[in-house]
Amino acid sequence: MKIIQNLVDPSRYSIKCPYAMTPTRVVVHNTANDAPAANEIAYMIRNDNEVSFHYAVDDQEVVQGVPENRNTWNAGDGNGKGNREGIAVEICYSLSGGEKFTKAEQNAAEFIASILKRYGWGMDKVTKHQDYNGKYCPHRTLDLGWDRFLKMVEAHLNGDKPAPSPTPTPAPKPAKTVDVYYRVRTKADGWLPEVKNLEDYAGFTGAVTDVAVRVSAGSVKYRVHIKGGRWLPYVTGCNINDAANGYAGNGLEIDAVEVYYYTPDNIRPYKKAKYRVAPVNGSYYPWQYDNETGNGQDGYAGAFGKPIGKLQIVIE
Repeated sequence: MKIIQNLVDPSRYSIKCPYAMTPTRVVVHNTANDAPAANEIAYMIRNDNEVSFHYAVDDQEVVQGVPENRNTWNAGDGNGKGNREGIAVEICYSLSGGEKFTKAEQNAAEFIASILKRYGWGMDKVTKHQDYNGKYCPHRTLDLGWDRFLKMVEAHLNGDKPAPSPTPTPAPKPAKTVDVYYRVRTKADGWLPEVKNLEDYAGFTGAVTDVAVRVSAGSVKYRVHIKGGRWLPYVTGCNINDAANGYAGNGLEIDAVEVYYYTPDNIRPYKKAKYRVAPVNGSYYPWQYDNETGNGQDGYAGAFGKPIGKLQIVIE
């Protein structure tokens, strides 16, 4: 199996891999795209998102983007063990599955076994993204069976020939709708009641300081920008009693919002978050969207310097 390097430039370490790392585990992901490994690594190292991983594996090769002695932002656990101690391996072609994904997964199993051998690790060091922040990832590998994948890795580790992967089963019938529920806290009124889809808007009097979002299927991550400040970290939970990961905000006025929606495998076609905000005492700004796969963002809703007073979100 060919292994090539396209390493992030040290000038970008502060964004992609700011900390020195002594690895203690492997963290397995699926890309939720249909791009080859070279493209996945190239996009990862050139964008300005605090999202990164060490390797991408496709049906032909392994491409490395970050040295193993630097951390990556891969597991959604902040400064936890996934981000700070894990060698992150992304398996390509998981969006559509099929023969390319099957071969990529087989290559990944062989490659992960080689990592275990290099470090003298056992199978207990093979973990999945889901173990660190609950996200259903590696999604297609989980659908096919995590224990099945571990057996593939173990067979390579023991020098045996792995059993062939089963043919993927058809996805369940798509769900018709995904509901989004959201609420805000304002300086004047505290936490306001939860709103569903576009049945109303979240907001009432004065500037919004905190936002909480959840969905009926799939998952979301979201973040807010503080007036006169910066973007706060992404949040995946929805619990107004959990200041760490239950809502986005820190009690200061918010002037912009970003929302990402991740479509589960049993829903097709892929859906995206559509959302907009209005400044205090002003009219709504234009709608903003995810890209078609729910893993990118065309822009943010809001205008820096102008506190928001209303928020609307729908998944479509």
